[in-house]
Order: sequence, then C-alpha cells, then structure tokens
Amino acid sequence: MKSLVKILAFIATFALAVLALHLIGLFVFGKNPELLMHHGAGQVIFYVLFVLNVFLFQKYVNRKSFLSLGLEPSKERFILLAKGWALGAASFIVYTLLMVVFHVLGFRSSLSIERVLIGFLVAFSGFTIALFEEILFRGFFLQTCLEDMPVWCAVVVTGIIFCFFHDLAHPLDFFTDPRQGMLFGGIFALNILLCYAYLKTGNLYLSVGIHSGLVFAKVLFRKGRFLEILNNDSWLWGMGGDARRGVIAWVFFVAAILLVRWILLKRRASSC
Repeated sequence: MKSLVKILAFIATFALAVLALHLIGLFVFGKNPELLMHHGAGQVIFYVLFVLNVFLFQKYVNRKSFLSLGLEPSKERFILLAKGWALGAASFIVYTLLMVVFHVLGFRSSLSIERVLIGFLVAFSGFTIALFEEILFRGFFLQTCLEDMPVWCAVVVTGIIFCFFHDLAHPLDFFTDPRQGMLFGGIFALNILLCYAYLKTGNLYLSVGIHSGLVFAKVLFRKGRFLEILNNDSWLWGMGGDARRGVIAWVFFVAAILLVRWILLKRRASSC
C-alpha cells in the first residue's frame, strides 16, 4: 500500500531529524533537549518539527496544499470550533465531577488564587497543542491512510500511531505497565471520536474544538491543583486520577459520537 510507505517514510524522516537534534543538544549544549517528553522547550521544538515535516510531505510527496489537510477557510469554521470546544470542556468537567462523586478525586481544602490564574492562562495552550495534533493525526496520517485503505483500517492505523505518540520515550510501557495499557485504550477511544468528527465534516475544525476543549479543562485542573487523587487504582474511572485510564471514559469517548451527530444535525437544520 502506497499510504503505508508514505507513513513509514514520514516516521523514519522525523525520527532521523529528532535524533540529529538530540545529538546536537548533547554535544553542543551539553544537555538532553528532551524532545520526546511532553513538557518544556523540548515539546515546543518537537511539535514545530513535526508540523514542518507534515508541510514538506504534504507539498512534495502528496502534492497537495497544507490547507487541504482540512484547514480550508469556511463560513462555519468558528461555529464548529466553538461547539467542539464547549463539548470537549464540558465533557471533561462533568466526568471529573463524577470522579469526585465516586471518590476517585477530591477537592483540595485550600485553593490559591495565583495557582488558579496560572492554570487558566496555561490552559489556553491547549488550543495550540490540539491544533498541531489534529493536523498530524486526523490531518496527515488519517487522510494519507484513506488514499488506499478502508475507513475502519485508516482509523485503526491512525489510532495506534496516536497512542504511541503520547509516550515515545517509553513505548514498550504500553505492553508492560498496566497503567500505560489503560492509557492506550483511552487515547484510542478518543481517536475514534476525533476521526468521526473529521469524517463527518470533511475538515478539522470540529475535531480541533473537541480536542482543545478537553486539553483546556485537563490543564486547568492540573495546573490549578484544584484536585487531589483519592483512589490511585480505579481502572473503572481512571487510574492515577487520569480519566483516559478508565474504562468508563472509553465508553464516554465513543458515546460522544452521538453528541457530534446531534451538533451536525443542528447545523444542517439551521442551514436549511
């Protein structure tokens, strides 16, 4: 399959670029740039490099414009972004409250206004993270797979890559660490929802909105330190207080397809 060849070539090219930057960081600056970690300056460089690689492959391999990944301007783009963001943020907040009700998480007794403000400001970075990841996965990877694969196969391949992307520094942990195995399931279920949003709209705006809303709420709670973990081993609701590591969250992600269908039906009804 030509699509798999393109994806493997993309991954190999990107891996070589990351390795080169890693060696430069070690020998020139004398420290590990931590490009595979999801924090700090290394994360920024990692995402920029990834998007640059997408741009080059889209232009010179797929022979298509970067905007054709699903970023073409449309009259409804801001509405789709807003609806998706509201769905993602509200879903995360409701699920977090359920985790509090079932004693997986608990509210901290003392809250710092400073922490809350910092958490709120940092949470806005969620839009950039979501935009980049949607360009990478529901954009380049999914659309490349769809060139010569059935839809279900393209979604599965994209989901597997999406899962490993979230722990490139320790990929084998998904097979040896139960918590990482649970994380794999949660991220894969989220991928199904985001792929559905793209497939039904033909653009990335709704999936970016949903993804950014989820990241916004997650970062806000984490950086604001509103909550503390009461049950670290709840495989049902979320191990380590992480909703993605809970079976019920997997069901929520897939069930959210019904909400996406409702959003799209409302959109069609209003345009008639």
